[in-house]
Amino acid sequence: MIDTPLNEPSPWKTIGLREELVELIQKAGFSKPTPVQEQSIPHALDGQDLVVSAQTGTGKTAAFAFPVLERVIGRGGTYALVLAPTREIALQTQKVLEEFGKPLGVNSISLIGGTPLKNDEIALRTYPQIIVATPGRICDHLERGNIWLEYLEVLVLDEADRMLDMGFSEQLNRILRETPESRQTLLFSATFPPQVEKLAHNITYDPVRIKVGQPSRAATTVDQHFIFCDESAKMRRLERILDEEPGTMFIFARSKDNAYRLWRNLRNRGFQDVTQLHSDLDQAVREQALQDFKDGRYRVLIATDVVGRGIHVDAVAHVVNYDFPRDAEDYIHRIGRTGRAESRGRATSLVTPRDEPVLRKVEAAIGRKIPRPVPKGQRAPTGRQ
Repeated sequence: MIDTPLNEPSPWKTIGLREELVELIQKAGFSKPTPVQEQSIPHALDGQDLVVSAQTGTGKTAAFAFPVLERVIGRGGTYALVLAPTREIALQTQKVLEEFGKPLGVNSISLIGGTPLKNDEIALRTYPQIIVATPGRICDHLERGNIWLEYLEVLVLDEADRMLDMGFSEQLNRILRETPESRQTLLFSATFPPQVEKLAHNITYDPVRIKVGQPSRAATTVDQHFIFCDESAKMRRLERILDEEPGTMFIFARSKDNAYRLWRNLRNRGFQDVTQLHSDLDQAVREQALQDFKDGRYRVLIATDVVGRGIHVDAVAHVVNYDFPRDAEDYIHRIGRTGRAESRGRATSLVTPRDEPVLRKVEAAIGRKIPRPVPKGQRAPTGRQ
């Protein structure tokens, strides 16, 4: 519902967006900008470079999508490139651009792995104003001479930290060499380790820096629980969680092989409402699995970190870390799949002895100490010295 009084201008219009786009935004049900949108969009519209620290779920896609659309409306040729770390993020970004851009005559396409290159070539011949792509796929087309980036005006790097984590540094350097130095660069990242700071320094000019929220803190709307057990007991613990939780669930596995084995074992044990999502699946299969989960055909989705970070699904009741994450940032991103839009969520982590080093980092990230189980034969501490 739109809550802007009739005699007052829309908050979207006051930050510089044109009337036609504002009407589409309001029709979609967005009454006012989120903090990252409110802070980023005016500077992006002014043509300034941005370095933005913002978590998934803060509305950052619209924070770069809306000003990019503003820039290319009514123009012919390709002027903007949005780079995303995974196919899922690229597809969801392109969906946003299509929803708001198509009624305004803006053509956007996605170029991702797992689809025929011939299809990309056909799409490129439509001369899209905006391309959304994964770094590897863009480099494939650069090698084949299918794409030219010398007239690019805007380059967006979404989830820059994840792109570097996934080993895309070389591909990013290749793409940057093909783009003009006069381009506008918008860099968004949930975290800013040294390699991301170095990248931001090297590819932006006098950027506006924006920080929204606390990237290293877990959402306060998520109830976090930790179950200590041996590796051999994890499946039994998971079955109990599945039996007790009636709502939708994400289950995170450490690798694609683990995700497949977990899916197969649960199906064999009678859990037929479980589907899987990982990089070994064909793109069409992955898209269908995610859509089936969103539509309620499956209650449980098993995913890996690589694909899970790009998933946007509302109202997930419970996140389970079947395999404990490799670092605290992955933990924050995983449990951020629940407790969204100010609703309560639940996250349960199965912790084995080998996970202790990462658990200590998680404790620092969430700001509290996790009580360990008392070893057999020992008494619990009384608090007295």
